[in-house]
Amino acid sequence: MTSPEVVHAFGYPFDPPGHGFLFVGGRGLRIIEDGSDPLVDTMVELDGAVVSAEEARHGLGDTDSARVPRTAVVGYGSNASPQRLLEKYGEDATIPVLRCRLHDHDVVYATHIATYGSLPAGVYHSAGTVAHVSVSLLTDTQLEIMHVSEGENYHFARLEGRVEADGMGEVADAAAYVTSHGVYGYGGEPVALARVHADNRRFVAREQADMLGELCGHLGEGADLHAFILRVVGDDDHRRSLVLKMRERAIRHAD
Repeated sequence: MTSPEVVHAFGYPFDPPGHGFLFVGGRGLRIIEDGSDPLVDTMVELDGAVVSAEEARHGLGDTDSARVPRTAVVGYGSNASPQRLLEKYGEDATIPVLRCRLHDHDVVYATHIATYGSLPAGVYHSAGTVAHVSVSLLTDTQLEIMHVSEGENYHFARLEGRVEADGMGEVADAAAYVTSHGVYGYGGEPVALARVHADNRRFVAREQADMLGELCGHLGEGADLHAFILRVVGDDDHRRSLVLKMRERAIRHAD
């Protein structure tokens, strides 16, 4: 029987929906029709009815988030998943998450292992590729929480690629969390996440389970894949030692 830890590790990026949503009251409400303001007149689905974002927010206990300034942050991995947002923010945060197109980049595997056993994502320059990802509109407080959750494996930076979001058009000064130590490099070039769609993709795309199996072969010291994941999840010192080995083979970002 497969352990819950292994199932969770294989699940990354935790099923981000292929549509925009309003995260409010711990729920991801599907965006049905774009409006001029994703917190006010955008139409969302709530319990089978289509209502304005403002009505949905008020119905779920949020009355003031529309007045707070926000920063556009591209989410290309689990940060576009309602499940992951709930884990990071609980039920009190309100966050619009809009579908967008990120030009001249692809979503690839990073060069570290998450505490929950997955090989997370990173963005990497890829001329002509258009990645179909999301952009979250975060308050300053939400942004600080996100900074802490991303840790030392990422740094927050403005993206050089063009970002076009549903309901917003081109997003000026969009930012993202960029891998600080390069991306996965055991095959000699970046490997794209198969669960993230991209047009004109140049890199080979693979599933999470396949990547973890390959990583186990490189670093597992003879362990089977499930034992490898369980030790990574249960032993932080061991996980960190593997991450240092991964960094030795990382593909660095171009300056």
